[in-house]
Amino acid sequence: MKAAFFGRPCLLLSLLLAASAAAAQPGTAPAGAAQPTIPAPAEEGGAPALLRAALSDATYSQSASAPLLLKVDYASPAGAPASRPPLNIALVLDRSRSMAEDKKFGYALDAAREVVANLSDRDVVSLVAFNERVLVLSPAGRAVNKPFLFHRFEEITPEGYTDLSAGLLEGIAQVNSQSGAGQIRQVFLLTDGKANRGVTKLASLRKIADKARAKGVGLSTLGVGADFDEKLLTELASAGGGRYAYVRSPEQIPDAFKAELHGLLEVAAQNARLEIAIEQGSIAKVFGQVWDRAAPSYQINIGNLRAGERGTVLLALQPADYKPGTVVRATAKLTFDDPQAGERVVRVAAAQAACAPDAGGRKTGENEEVAIYGGLLRALEAATEGAEGFDRQRHRQARADFAQWHGRAHQFALRTQNQDLLNHTFLLKHLLAEMEAEEAQGKMHDHAEAGGKLKKEADYQRYLLFHHREPR
Repeated sequence: MKAAFFGRPCLLLSLLLAASAAAAQPGTAPAGAAQPTIPAPAEEGGAPALLRAALSDATYSQSASAPLLLKVDYASPAGAPASRPPLNIALVLDRSRSMAEDKKFGYALDAAREVVANLSDRDVVSLVAFNERVLVLSPAGRAVNKPFLFHRFEEITPEGYTDLSAGLLEGIAQVNSQSGAGQIRQVFLLTDGKANRGVTKLASLRKIADKARAKGVGLSTLGVGADFDEKLLTELASAGGGRYAYVRSPEQIPDAFKAELHGLLEVAAQNARLEIAIEQGSIAKVFGQVWDRAAPSYQINIGNLRAGERGTVLLALQPADYKPGTVVRATAKLTFDDPQAGERVVRVAAAQAACAPDAGGRKTGENEEVAIYGGLLRALEAATEGAEGFDRQRHRQARADFAQWHGRAHQFALRTQNQDLLNHTFLLKHLLAEMEAEEAQGKMHDHAEAGGKLKKEADYQRYLLFHHREPR
């Protein structure tokens, strides 16, 4: 993606996808704009529902103008754990030559120091740095001599190339060397570049993460700057059951590490997995992901969830039959381990829609929330395709369609006191205005280096839809 404007609609689409996955937090409103708020309702029963499935309509027909949509929302228990299990973590830091730019390596070391400072003497930590070679700064051991660990950080400088596989394998080996019962075992890998030494193929690197996960070692990845391979880091985190974080600028590295550590300190659900199955139909599309062909099921390894974390998946379904009375049934199953109770928990939610005779386009039993999310996403996808294909007319029509859906979404959010959706519509209105201003200034075909960062931002926001979003 080379054009600055091209990143804009794709970014806009992705921000709505993250709308389902990372609601805007207070204080993140654009300058000069007032963030709308709705008083938070009291929680019922002390915790939110852990799983919810809803279809866009209670009925469907062959002449329907919009596809049948399924929206699945999942959440971990809201209460923070009374105590936490011990951690066994490896901090694996890229120290190749490029990490010297913009003080990236200095910020990475600051982040590592902060992680170590927040560990207890029950926790195990190992420190690994890599370029084309691996340097074990401190082998796995209990975090009892922190001054020594801090001193080790001062003995290395960035130089050389990037053998990511060597650093990853060493981090996994260090964690396994001090494995103990009840530990949360995790590798944190930070890099600013592409793997150019050692094992470099995505499939081979993913196998390393897969094997580690099978043995109970998770993997979280952090990419900083504009030159790293986001697809690689996303795939590795997915295989490792951890998170991928896009660190937009070097000074944000400590906060990114802090957020990842915080997630481990308040783990409320481990090894979470979401499975969706469709009877009398198939999944035609998963919003925010490449979906090549219809399939009857979909699975995603969510990994660990901290207290109150939430996520959403939105899918378009294709009924198998249009005979009156035929029922399409969607079943979602969330499986996770409760670290406090020491047991596996299964939650199941279902929704169904029946085929009904055509009603002349009249909607019956519509779920407005699901329909609104779907309408916004379809309009934004069309706007993205129009802009990327230099099709101004299509782009403008799609943008007009989006504006109509935006108004409906805003009114629905106010009426139902849906703060998440209200945040999304507020952000989208701002970005839509920004997009219109760029077109008015003739930037439709401009090219800029910012395109690389815009693409990474868009990919990251899209990733968030299917992974973790912060607690309320």
